Amino acid sequence: MKIKIVLCFLFFAINGFAQIKSDADLDSIAKNTPPEVGQSAKAIANYFKSLTNDERELSRLIFSWVAFHIKYDDESFNTGVYKSADPDSVLKNKVAVCAGYSLLFKAICDEAKLESVSINGFAKGYGFKNGMPVNGINHSWNAVKYQQKWHLMDVTWGSGFAENVNGKAQSKSVFTDYWFDVPSQEFVFNHFPDTIKYQFLSKTISREQFKKLIYIEANAVFKMGFNADTIFKKSINNLSYEFASVYNPKMIDFKFKNVPHLKYLNSKSSYIFELVKDTLSTNEFVLLNNQSIIRFEETSGNQLRKEVVALQKGSLHFGINRGTEVEILVSYLVN
Repeated sequence: MKIKIVLCFLFFAINGFAQIKSDADLDSIAKNTPPEVGQSAKAIANYFKSLTNDERELSRLIFSWVAFHIKYDDESFNTGVYKSADPDSVLKNKVAVCAGYSLLFKAICDEAKLESVSINGFAKGYGFKNGMPVNGINHSWNAVKYQQKWHLMDVTWGSGFAENVNGKAQSKSVFTDYWFDVPSQEFVFNHFPDTIKYQFLSKTISREQFKKLIYIEANAVFKMGFNADTIFKKSINNLSYEFASVYNPKMIDFKFKNVPHLKYLNSKSSYIFELVKDTLSTNEFVLLNNQSIIRFEETSGNQLRKEVVALQKGSLHFGINRGTEVEILVSYLVN
């Protein structure tokens, strides 16, 4: 298998980059880069530049390489004794916390002649709950400039996530490409830069406003199609605003076009759910009002729609019908 992989990349290097057509191709190349390439930031940059001169493609390759090849340093996080965040040290140890991820990403970008910045700030992430303080700096991430625009990304979160196991953080390596090139109006729900200009918003917000923003798992919420502007406005203007409960599945193969955002629904009101399934999706999406399954109506192509009225008080869930049970993705309470 290793021989096949090396031959594959020799083929790409010799024949150019024409065969690469998607982010999945870029991610595969980054994941399977020959080990000897990962010895220095310069070697990584030169390897990728031999494949493409497109700045977005280079950014994606670098993001994916770091996310796949650097593991989160649980020991340092849990003990508070941190290894050096210097890019050479990170490449040697192949582990890092956020500063190491961010600085290595920037070092490779520098060698690839990509304009980038390492950004320090506060992130609502592992262990955070609504109402907690948002003081100081606890995280680092990046922005890269290509196509004459700055693009936000968090390669640490792109590499996986942490869970609390017996009171300690235990990370899981799960590549999450949502954190590559995140729209600034979505990124701000979890990230507040210490330097205001790095919000890259048309209208910046204060730290106090950031604190008011409801904490959500952006990579699940926005990939499902919930509207960032709607949540932002409701959250900023109403401290009692409660968002629907969203659960993060392994794969999101649909996108909402229309969906309620509030946690509490009125049994006497009507609500419209509309979504578009991915072309290859074989899932049956349903609504579940208490124990009653409500099926969608197909409108055209892979588009599904359902207007629900006269709901029973209790709960309303959106999810995937697995035959004997419904895998719940979004939950509401019905009053």
